[in-house]
Amino acid sequence: MSSYLILKNFVLIDGTGRPPVELCVLVIQGERIVYIGDEQGWVREAEASVTELDLEGRYMLPGLIDCHVHLAGEGAPDSRLRGDMGWATLLMLKHAQNSLAAGVTTVRDVGGRHGLEFAVRRAIELGMWAGPRMQLAGKLLSMTSAGTEYYEGMYREADGPDEVRKAAREQLKAGADLIKVMATGAVLTPGEFPGAVQYDLDELRVAVEEAGKVGKGVAAHAHGIQGIRNAVTAGARTIEHGTYLYKDEKVMEMMAERGIFLVPTLKAGFDVLYGDRPGVPNWIREKLKEVQDHAIRSVRRALELGVPIAMGTDASTPYNLHGDNALELQWMVEAGLSAMQAIVASTANAARALGWDSWLGTLEMGKVADLVVVNGNPLDNLGVLTDRRNITLVMKDGQIVARQPAIDTLKVPEAAMAGAWICCGLPVHE
Repeated sequence: MSSYLILKNFVLIDGTGRPPVELCVLVIQGERIVYIGDEQGWVREAEASVTELDLEGRYMLPGLIDCHVHLAGEGAPDSRLRGDMGWATLLMLKHAQNSLAAGVTTVRDVGGRHGLEFAVRRAIELGMWAGPRMQLAGKLLSMTSAGTEYYEGMYREADGPDEVRKAAREQLKAGADLIKVMATGAVLTPGEFPGAVQYDLDELRVAVEEAGKVGKGVAAHAHGIQGIRNAVTAGARTIEHGTYLYKDEKVMEMMAERGIFLVPTLKAGFDVLYGDRPGVPNWIREKLKEVQDHAIRSVRRALELGVPIAMGTDASTPYNLHGDNALELQWMVEAGLSAMQAIVASTANAARALGWDSWLGTLEMGKVADLVVVNGNPLDNLGVLTDRRNITLVMKDGQIVARQPAIDTLKVPEAAMAGAWICCGLPVHE
């Protein structure tokens, strides 16, 4: 006998950019959406087992996708990675759960720590704990640099095409879904300069070639324009940060034509530059002051020239906490995106950037039922997504994996709950 879960009486924002639709029903069988539309259009089997959940006029949108996180990092003022492996594993699991409770059902970790992230993913996939689905890069690939020791266990140093080839193969062997490379220096690494080129074009091409052999892509950390040029020419799938992208419109046109995504990570800078942020080293503050206006300018021009933009937070950098991911949408709006464009960047576009758009990222028939239900219209106020008191429930793979029953008026049937779920959400940051 077929079994269905029917969600009804909600306003749909489906992630495609289409206008919201009222009074929808969404029908789930297993982990997939089998119907979405008006209630009269759904014809169920006579003998089917049906569970219904009335959402009482709330808003529904796809689960958010964060394309740039580091689960091992905890947002420490100096950004440094430290601590023993047992503690690091527990932190990564907690960070994953923080993100899930905030409506982020998928994350792409672009630099883990000693491969611990693969074990955390496996535990979540086995249902031992609730957490978002994960696309993992393993260790990120970098030329030899004094700053790599600052992030113990995150970097794999490799110099020259042959070493890069071996390092890429190591990550793929470990289970990586993509390869992360350093095309330029970093803002948050001591002794490095964000505008300086790191990997040369031949090294980047090797990384792209090795990933491509198994149908996977490359994410290129790139602030400076020459590093961005090199990464785009080599065939990277995403440009992370892209701070000085605005300096070369031909590169932006190439990105638009080839569907190469910009993942701006604006939140990482603003989290340090705005508000009282004790303990942040001066060298971090000064570099962020230098680059942030350029980053905003690049997003605005990229949007104008049709460069696809996907949401990423760089969660783990100073005061950039896992679970506050949705604040990135507000900063994208500050850079020129509409609220709807920011939502699309965090759902449909993000799924495309991950290469998972055939089954993820929008609420359409045949796709997995990853969704978030909120009190209020995020198109009127994106703060609806950033204040977790507004998040009624989060669903992943057709099951509710996070909700806040203490403040929830919905009568949620037990059949809709996952075996492992986050019971009470998380504390709200004041």
